[in-house]
Amino acid sequence: MNSVIIKPGNEILKRYVQYFLFFNKMDERMVNYTTFPNNNLCLAIYKQNEVHYVNDQQSNSCIITVGDSNFVSRCYGFHKMPFQVNVNSPLDQVCIVFYPAALGAFTSASYEDLMSSNHVFETVFPDKNTFFLEQLFAEQNFAKRAQRLESLLLNNLNDCIPNRLKDALLFISNGHQENPTVEDLARKLRLSETSVFRLFKNHLGQNPKSFLKTIRFRTALDKMLSKECSLTETAYLNQYYDQAHLIKDFRSLSGHSPKQLLGKVALSQNDLVWICDGKFPE
Repeated sequence: MNSVIIKPGNEILKRYVQYFLFFNKMDERMVNYTTFPNNNLCLAIYKQNEVHYVNDQQSNSCIITVGDSNFVSRCYGFHKMPFQVNVNSPLDQVCIVFYPAALGAFTSASYEDLMSSNHVFETVFPDKNTFFLEQLFAEQNFAKRAQRLESLLLNNLNDCIPNRLKDALLFISNGHQENPTVEDLARKLRLSETSVFRLFKNHLGQNPKSFLKTIRFRTALDKMLSKECSLTETAYLNQYYDQAHLIKDFRSLSGHSPKQLLGKVALSQNDLVWICDGKFPE
């Protein structure tokens, strides 16, 4: 199984799309991989696959098998535990990985509807029939697939993301305050904490506490992968109460202690952090 990441070339689109991700697998041998909570949102499109997705308090898993439907599309994101994927069939998968809240620049559909649908592509791009997807998957060159997706997204861009949410995300990403709390966001935006919760939930699909917790986890993981800091230093810099608090968070979000996770994960093309038993190019 191969994976290829291509980042958007258009400067406007770079504000919304982190990268395009393409999976290709020709045989029926099983491949299993695990990814971890992040704040981006993935729109995944499959050709001739059936997708069995379970996301509840006990499980966060996806089983991909041969399907009768020509195209299936799903959104994945807002994970609170590891995301485990089992691929039991040939696979040709196209993913658009959006930055936080960025999908809202292309659709007014609610996250509740999107996250429960097997036809997200048709919901986000209702004026596109299956002919676009036929053309997309008929193109074997991944770079040209990415170009088609860029044109589609640019033609459907209608940025209606609330300015207050943009301000909140900018405040978090610029590091004006390390590991801000919900209270910090409310103060910055001059809103009540209830209003901040509603703003994030309605336009980001995730409550602010979970969003900030995930950011802290990914920041700490990046520090450890780069070997910039010790575990104790990482806990301190990311405002965990102590090392035990950091370890508890990692076990909850990744299923492993930091030491165990670092011994298992692979970094693909400097963007994807995962555990995989398939063969992926560097």
